[in-house]
Amino acid sequence: MKRLVSAVALMLILLGGSLWNAWYSDRLTDRLAGQLEQAQELASHRDWEGAARLSQESFRLWKAHDVYLHVMMRHSDTDQILKMFRAVEQYLALEEPDQYTAANAELICQLELLSEMEQPSLVNIL
Repeated sequence: MKRLVSAVALMLILLGGSLWNAWYSDRLTDRLAGQLEQAQELASHRDWEGAARLSQESFRLWKAHDVYLHVMMRHSDTDQILKMFRAVEQYLALEEPDQYTAANAELICQLELLSEMEQPSLVNIL
């Protein structure tokens, strides 16, 4: 009986940790994507400085969670997002609207996919 209680307790702790991670990753990526979408709106109005500022804030937020991201997420995914942040930064500096829009949309999509991978769903379980 003692072993059963220990096993159930361990399973509940693991489930709780998984659900917390899903919630936290969703919250973090939503915040990052929201900032990048606001930056996109500013860039569409030719406010390149404002767009760069918001994108840099988003990047700083990403870097502030570096330990969490590297412990809980796949390294190849986090590395890809880091590369995309750098590309967005360069297109903003060059004030290239077409390339920036495409790179920013790809970055937002990748952030959404990163969060989606952590959500408890039938697709992720299978």
